[in-house]
Amino acid sequence: MIGFNYQNRRADKTVTPERMAQVRAMLDTPVKRGAVMEFDDLCTDCPGVFRYGGKWYMVFIAISKDTDRSGYETHLAESEDLLHWTYRGTLLRRDEKRVWDARQIAGYPALYDISVGGGCALGKYAGRYWLTYLAGASDGYEPDPLLMGIASAADPLDADSYARRGEPILTPHDADVRFFETKTLYKSTVIRDEERLTGHDFVMFYNAKGYDGRERIYMAVSDDMDRWIRYGDRPIVDDVTGDPGCRITADPMLLRDGDGLYIMNIMKYNDTRSAFDTFACSYDLIHWTEWLGEPTAAPSKDDPEQDLYAHKPWIVTWEGHVYHFYCACTTGDRRYIALATDF
Repeated sequence: MIGFNYQNRRADKTVTPERMAQVRAMLDTPVKRGAVMEFDDLCTDCPGVFRYGGKWYMVFIAISKDTDRSGYETHLAESEDLLHWTYRGTLLRRDEKRVWDARQIAGYPALYDISVGGGCALGKYAGRYWLTYLAGASDGYEPDPLLMGIASAADPLDADSYARRGEPILTPHDADVRFFETKTLYKSTVIRDEERLTGHDFVMFYNAKGYDGRERIYMAVSDDMDRWIRYGDRPIVDDVTGDPGCRITADPMLLRDGDGLYIMNIMKYNDTRSAFDTFACSYDLIHWTEWLGEPTAAPSKDDPEQDLYAHKPWIVTWEGHVYHFYCACTTGDRRYIALATDF
């Protein structure tokens, strides 16, 4: 169950171990319900679930299972209960008339309600709904370089309603790029900074890869959803364990609890635990404390055919329950979106 409200902020910007443990308890979803979005010919990935017009919708990305791996597109599904899903169609399509984002267009919902219990209801800015997307001009699975695009729509369910920006909003070659994000930019999530803790209206969290091949999470800010600047000179979430086998810290998704605590749900990949979901917490969006205990989603130790990887989180809190959507991979060629719940 959810709905905690704790008043234990600290002046030094850290989050206490006790508070972190409370968050872990809140996020607990021990019941694995298996695949909720899977295709014979596509690998599905990166769920983004939101409430809109009294229904639930899932934006997700997919790439073909063929050896040529034709590149990511963005898709849409709907549900009445968060448990059973129906595919609706492609939302963002590849477009050969474009250049820098002709072959890769992997979209993620922006400006969703991050409050615990808010159901990730989709919000608007300037009368439109927004997606950021991983963009690229080459086919294949995540080929370098990948850039950051943005699109908006009057109707978030209508593929023909989306307009893409003419140029990328961020690239690995920008003048303000940080040392460890010079190869590729990956998944992003955008929220409103309602208290302007960063001094800006909108905050983007995203993972990026540098020359060493590792991925870390960075931040960028904007006041108009169009012009973005990087915030800070280093990653805001990186592996704090010192584990040389930790290669990826990625796929941020935000929630905010009743006392103003921000919860960044993330994935990690390392050589000992494979790919799993965990989280970090912050009171100011800038200083983050990582959880080092049990993952919030982890591979099935006794059944690799269920999920060898359990990663790339999207968490919905609704009517006292927690729904943890994630990407599962098996020892075969299955790659699908799975769900775990607290009931």
